[in-house]
Amino acid sequence: MALGINVARQPFKGLYIGYSLLGLWLVRVPYWSVRNLLPAWRPRRSWSILRCLQVSLARYFVQLGGKVGGVGRMPDHRALELGKGVDGLYVDGVPELVAGDVKKWADFAGVAPTRIPGYWYHKPGAHVVMGEQPRVGEKVVYCLHGGGYVSHSAHPATAYAAVPRALLAHTPALRRAFAIEYRLVGPGAHPFPAQLIDALAGYSYLVNTVGFSPENIIIIGDSAGANLALALTRYLVSYAGALPLLPAPPGALVLLSPWGDLTGSHDTPGSTAFRHAPSDFISAPGSNSSASVYAGPHGRALLANAYVSPASKDVEHVSFKGFPRTFISLGDAEILADQIETLRARLSADVGEERVETLVSKDACHDFLWFEWFEPQCGEALAAISSWIEGL
Repeated sequence: MALGINVARQPFKGLYIGYSLLGLWLVRVPYWSVRNLLPAWRPRRSWSILRCLQVSLARYFVQLGGKVGGVGRMPDHRALELGKGVDGLYVDGVPELVAGDVKKWADFAGVAPTRIPGYWYHKPGAHVVMGEQPRVGEKVVYCLHGGGYVSHSAHPATAYAAVPRALLAHTPALRRAFAIEYRLVGPGAHPFPAQLIDALAGYSYLVNTVGFSPENIIIIGDSAGANLALALTRYLVSYAGALPLLPAPPGALVLLSPWGDLTGSHDTPGSTAFRHAPSDFISAPGSNSSASVYAGPHGRALLANAYVSPASKDVEHVSFKGFPRTFISLGDAEILADQIETLRARLSADVGEERVETLVSKDACHDFLWFEWFEPQCGEALAAISSWIEGL
């Protein structure tokens, strides 16, 4: 840091956060208010001053969290955190299901399957017992949260909880959702493919323990979680029938603002990675190192493969054959719009245009479903996803 100290450690972390928040409210918010006073000055003319401030605040806190290692305490894979209204359990690792290239990558990186927490979300009034066997034909949502593989949590007390709860509230066919607390990557800790191995364990739990049929599982991931959903599906498709207990691929995917290119091949002048930086809250190209940390000891060369960057221009001949029906949601104001279009085109070419539904929400930023205040886009997207799920 500019101060020459580690602000991710106390007491400097607390002091830095306090100083930053003081500057935020005394300087930044007034400046942002003036800067967005006229519609012509705003990132999007349709945005109100309040919307401009909300996106700017979201961007500020994402950047501040990245500098100090998180603004507040966040649950993670190291402990199952139960409490009032929180249903969860430990999910055992599945070393017997890890094979092929994924096992080679895991062995090289020193990554092993381990026990991790998983949390259930139940629709209010559904009277569901945690982990009970599914009804005939019952569908379930398997949730993989975003956060660049370096932050956020599946825990029901975190901001991410808005996504599964909203889906349950809007979709009559759904009674429950399950979210896995996969390991987050850090410098020298839990690099790829730890997250894929953890996601595989959660999927196996739903099929081999709870009893859901794979065709009734809908994997939903946002941002990095969507990247993980694609990697998990790729593994299940690639090794279908090769391992006795490996479940079949899921019945459907829902990808919210999917991060499909970790190589940066779309981050060129004139692309949405640059044009949409003022209207998005996630980092502009080149300012986020989470992809390199995710690659870990493999080096950045690992990023250019279909498991990690299926939308990269540097990865040729990516196949999506065998992938299920997919719903893709994105905002036309987000920096990932170009790479999401590449992903959509590649997916549609292999599975058929009729099996890929895409909703582009006008003037919406990245992963806007996290923000309940992002209306009407949030409500419109939830209604579209709900209708699509009901039609499966």
